[in-house]
Amino acid sequence: MRGAPIRENVAIAGIGYTGCYRSPDAPISTMAMRAIVEAVADAGIEVADIDGICTYDLPIRTSDGVTGVNTVNCEYLIEALGLPGVTWWADRGMNVPMGLGGVSEAAMAVAAGMCEVALVVSTSWRPKSGVYAAVNEPLATGPSAFTTPYGFGIMPQMWAPWWRRYMFEYGATEEQLATFVVGNRANYLLSNVPGVAPKDPLTVDDYLNSRWIASPLRLLDCDWPCDNAGAVIVTTAERARDMKQIPALVLAVGGGTGPRHSFEWWDNGANHGGDYVAKGIWEKAGIGPEDMDFFMLYDGFSPFAFYWLESLGFVGRGEAGDFIAGGGLSREGSLPATPHGGSLNEGRSLSMGHVIEGVRQLRGTAGLRQLPRHATTVVTGGGDHMCNVVVLRADV
Repeated sequence: MRGAPIRENVAIAGIGYTGCYRSPDAPISTMAMRAIVEAVADAGIEVADIDGICTYDLPIRTSDGVTGVNTVNCEYLIEALGLPGVTWWADRGMNVPMGLGGVSEAAMAVAAGMCEVALVVSTSWRPKSGVYAAVNEPLATGPSAFTTPYGFGIMPQMWAPWWRRYMFEYGATEEQLATFVVGNRANYLLSNVPGVAPKDPLTVDDYLNSRWIASPLRLLDCDWPCDNAGAVIVTTAERARDMKQIPALVLAVGGGTGPRHSFEWWDNGANHGGDYVAKGIWEKAGIGPEDMDFFMLYDGFSPFAFYWLESLGFVGRGEAGDFIAGGGLSREGSLPATPHGGSLNEGRSLSMGHVIEGVRQLRGTAGLRQLPRHATTVVTGGGDHMCNVVVLRADV
């Protein structure tokens, strides 16, 4: 069967995470090394055991990237770790599905025998001066000349028309969206992992009174720019069972996009790339959406919750709003989501924070935020034209 080489033959065996900071005490390379050291120790292996490596680095900055200061790549980490060499490596950037894509690629590399112990490192760096990810160039050149001068230049501006289209098609409301945002903050208040949102509860009125960023998106619909680093050790299930932790078995991975890979020319703003990712994902995993105990839902923008619920078949098309408003994603609901508070609160970890939390939940080591049912989960990355999915099960 398609996907069988991965199902239950690959596992996440180690995790390391710095948490998210607005003003950290170290350059991103040092934060990456901290996460790697933690992941290696968590798995109970030696650095020299690593024979595969994949990096995802968010390239949004106001100045050229300086390797080792505000960006890292495979070459840098191979040398910094003192590895004698690797048999598989891949550097990834913004044009592939977020940090979760690195986990998917590592799982495929291990399943294919290209390496046995893969290290996946995801980093995000926030410029400390100037304007972050804004349109501040004196000229709009190339294709951007047809978009940027007209208010279509940064991510919230590009995503807002998609969400407006969904609201028009299915009658979704701000109040439904507020339920997800408020619930996410309540989850975040249980977390002891460093995050950047205030440790204060939110109300629906707080959400509705927050300022517009690009209508219909508000400030509280957007994740927090920050510095963070996460590392994951991916290896064979057989080897993982001899390591320190309960393995998180990989049941399936998926990535995809539509026929027009862009915000401007996407075929239908009422759907997103998850529709393509979801094709065959449950068949490959050998289980279905009804078997998921919790949902590590990527929330770079809060409307992603609606799209992912429908793309993965948890609810029918246009039914996500009622499901969310009815508490379906709450800790007490039928599908608890983002128990750590997600990117809307923790910070922009590019889905690596979701992977880390998902593994902690599967192990039963999430502390105050531990969910009672935690044997299976699906982790998503992205929420627009580039998306990724990984289905996981605890090996118990």
